[in-house]
Amino acid sequence: MKCPYCGGLETRVLDSRQTEDGYVVRRRRACDSCGRRFTTYETAEVSMMMVVKKDGRREAFDRTKVKNGIVRACEKRPVSMDQIDQVVNSIEQSVYSSGEKEVTSGFVGELVMNALRDLDQVAYIRFASVYHEFADVEKFAEEIDKLRQNSKEEHLDSGDAPRTVRIAIDGPSGAGKSTIAKKVASRLGFDYIDTGAMYRAVGYKMRKEGISPDDSKAVHALLEHTEIDFRNGRVFLDGEDISDRIRTPEISKAASECAEIPEVRTKLVEIQQEIGRSKNAVMDGRDIATRVFPDAQYKFFLTASPEERASRRYREQKEKGLDCNYEEVLRDVRERDYRDMHRKTDPLRKAKDAVEIDSTNLSEEETVGAILSRIHIQKEK
Repeated sequence: MKCPYCGGLETRVLDSRQTEDGYVVRRRRACDSCGRRFTTYETAEVSMMMVVKKDGRREAFDRTKVKNGIVRACEKRPVSMDQIDQVVNSIEQSVYSSGEKEVTSGFVGELVMNALRDLDQVAYIRFASVYHEFADVEKFAEEIDKLRQNSKEEHLDSGDAPRTVRIAIDGPSGAGKSTIAKKVASRLGFDYIDTGAMYRAVGYKMRKEGISPDDSKAVHALLEHTEIDFRNGRVFLDGEDISDRIRTPEISKAASECAEIPEVRTKLVEIQQEIGRSKNAVMDGRDIATRVFPDAQYKFFLTASPEERASRRYREQKEKGLDCNYEEVLRDVRERDYRDMHRKTDPLRKAKDAVEIDSTNLSEEETVGAILSRIHIQKEK
């Protein structure tokens, strides 16, 4: 190893140790020519990861750039270089374990933001002001208020009661949200709350009782006497297991229609929020990150092309023995997308701080891995 100070070629290793995560070896070296000491880091060589910039340009992921940005944010703060190196190692690991061939610069920026929020709040504000391009002092005040609120929540119960963790997964119909959310919840040991099943249950009951979405009084009366519960992965409506009756195209359409009714959304949002406040939970739906839990610690927007989503739904219906046509399924997918994105109450949209994951070319396991790689539960204790 060439000495960075005098250029001497004779250097020796004084000490070697692994970082806490085990992915990097830190070596302390001394130059035999000038006697000065320096540190090197050894990592495994992996395939080059590309980062997609906001303007569409692509460049190789460079840990040095990430480190330089963090060093500038931490200038004159009580943060050691060892701490910064640990953060950079963690970010690099998250990037390469994302399960994707390339990541966006926004994804890398959010990893840095999350790390700095835990490391040093002043450094976090400095970085956030540049990353989010704060235009005035009000933006600074708003971000500081968020930090204060999060700090209050973390210390409300300073005894043994842990802070609940909420993971929100939004996305269009047929993106595989329920399947992925169930697996994520299972891997983390969290409860899975199928919010889509709630709307399906209400849509099922409205159809069964012949109630029109336009009859607000009848809808209100129905909601007053409706109970929805989840037990062992099954959906119960007024005490009756209806899990197998609410996965048909007709009920999917009914769920989308009743989701446009303000009274229905208000009722179900209240139930969802109550559940999320009491336990660690993974929820999926159309507006979990934007309406139900805008303060969720982890937000994802899971999507796929309309054609891929239609293919998945077509295969699923065929496996159930249902008579269906691919072109009709594709038309239904596109129509539901339009209804969900243009409804007046809580339309489908990606939360500003949500991580978008396109599963068009990903397997279920790859999609689950992409989500889990971005979740660090140990920080929420």
